[in-house]
Amino acid sequence: MIGDTLDVTIEKPVYGGDCLTHHAGKAIFVPFVLPGERVTITIQEEKRKFARGELVALQQSSPMRVEPRCVHFGQCGGCHWQHMDSGAQLSDKQAILAEALHRAGVQAAVPIQTLSAEPWAYRNRARFAVQSVAEGNGFQLGYRARASHRMIAVTECPIAAPILLQSANRVAQALQSCNSLHAIEEIEAMTTPGQDAVLVTLLAHTQESTRLGPILPRILQQAGGGICGIAVAVRSAEDQMRIVARAGEFALHYAVGATEYSVPSGVFFQGNRWLLEPFRDWVTRDAKGETAWDLYAGVGFFAQVLEQHFASVIAVEASEASFAVLQNSLRKPRSKAVHATTVEFLEQNRLLREPAPDWIVLDPPRAGLEAKACALLNAIHAPRMTYVSCDPITMARDLKALTAERFQIDSLLLVDLFPQTFHFESVVQLSRRR
Repeated sequence: MIGDTLDVTIEKPVYGGDCLTHHAGKAIFVPFVLPGERVTITIQEEKRKFARGELVALQQSSPMRVEPRCVHFGQCGGCHWQHMDSGAQLSDKQAILAEALHRAGVQAAVPIQTLSAEPWAYRNRARFAVQSVAEGNGFQLGYRARASHRMIAVTECPIAAPILLQSANRVAQALQSCNSLHAIEEIEAMTTPGQDAVLVTLLAHTQESTRLGPILPRILQQAGGGICGIAVAVRSAEDQMRIVARAGEFALHYAVGATEYSVPSGVFFQGNRWLLEPFRDWVTRDAKGETAWDLYAGVGFFAQVLEQHFASVIAVEASEASFAVLQNSLRKPRSKAVHATTVEFLEQNRLLREPAPDWIVLDPPRAGLEAKACALLNAIHAPRMTYVSCDPITMARDLKALTAERFQIDSLLLVDLFPQTFHFESVVQLSRRR
């Protein structure tokens, strides 16, 4: 029952950041513990089939336990595993991916390979909540607290490029000097791999957004420090950002190897500045042929490299903001950007009976593919396909549908794009069965 104190042994990590134990036949999920540890917990929440507990005391700790680097760890909702050795984090993510595939009934007779890099200061983008402080007419920047919308003021973020928090502080100071800090909910900052430029987006209260436009040049000038552009955004009906004003540069020029990407405010771009080049190159390795499709293409992260290996690339993107960039990122005369959902594109292809591509790259959002998309992909008979995923559970579900009919798994790669958290990317290379 809620409030009970239990002594338990932690069994294994589970997707979502917690670890699993059992008591009296019931599964209990506990954060900030490690497999093999003997701990005392209290029950904080109880459901019919499971419960959630909180760590009270460590009776026997794991040799994989380390001292968290961040003073805010445990309160801030961003990191889940700073108390775990980096090597153990990678091993546990492999186990989570293997279990997700097993539970979905996916047969993969290949090892799970891994790709990782420096586990600190890797994030190229961060979003900070803003809160005025009455005493001294000051302000605080922070992240959301664990399992809450409450803000935790932060003085550091060891997983983010250092310039991000510095830039957000300078922008907040400039806003305060213009008596406009109250108009802002959050400040988002994105930087290049070398931290030589920063693009800032101010997420504003809708009723205050219009008055910020005229003062943006002043804010940009006062903030300085390598900030190349600043934009004001409001939330749309789908909780997306809609840009309503800009000053300075329109987009961040982000180099990944020899390829430069244009990344405006409000569009998705991968977040690990250490791993983007090897990650992208693994996805596109051995790719060659006449035609490739890049589904869920975003701003063309994969499409621009695919163009180097194919006569034409068809890149499909539903987001209006990302599509505007994607249109200008393709270079070959026969390449084409398509503004549509993946299902809409696949249905049109089937209706017109157009030929199958030589290669398909798909990088869907966390929800994965729709069942209809899996069925349509199976019907296309493409010889090769690469599935990139940020959620092993939905990916495993989709792979079950894809491998049950047309495709086989040739390789599995776990990309540790988000150290200190439970999140990771997976890259699955598939080929059509003969």
